[in-house]
Amino acid sequence: MVKTDEAMAKRSGQAEAAARAYRAALARLVRGEGRRVVGRRLRITPAAVAREAGRSRNPLYTTHRDILDEIAAAAAAPGRGKDLAARVAVLEALVAELREHARWHAAEKRALASENLALLHRARAAEERLAARETVETRRQQNAVVAAIVRRP
Repeated sequence: MVKTDEAMAKRSGQAEAAARAYRAALARLVRGEGRRVVGRRLRITPAAVAREAGRSRNPLYTTHRDILDEIAAAAAAPGRGKDLAARVAVLEALVAELREHARWHAAEKRALASENLALLHRARAAEERLAARETVETRRQQNAVVAAIVRRP
């Protein structure tokens, strides 16, 4: 009997230690301060609590049913961790939207640069044509002056 009582006391001590670990992990998750949070969204589930506690989740279902109730209550209640996860999701959506706007603006900038280059080319061509006309007109005037001088008696 002594060994049986000793084994039961040992199991009870282990169960209490596990319960403390699960509750501490649940408290960290509720505060949004999980040490073992994987991924960006923080969901309070029995698996997340067990992962955070560094223990198996099987004892939660077999020995610690009361902690399962606490986990369900924490998952249903609003909390900093949930607010943080919701805020992260909103910010990620905003970042995606801003990146899309940035891509659109970059494409618009490229199109405007192309249009600007085409207009610059047209302006230079027009300036060259105007300069050529002025040169022709100046030569005509000079030729007219020379012809008038030559015709004088």
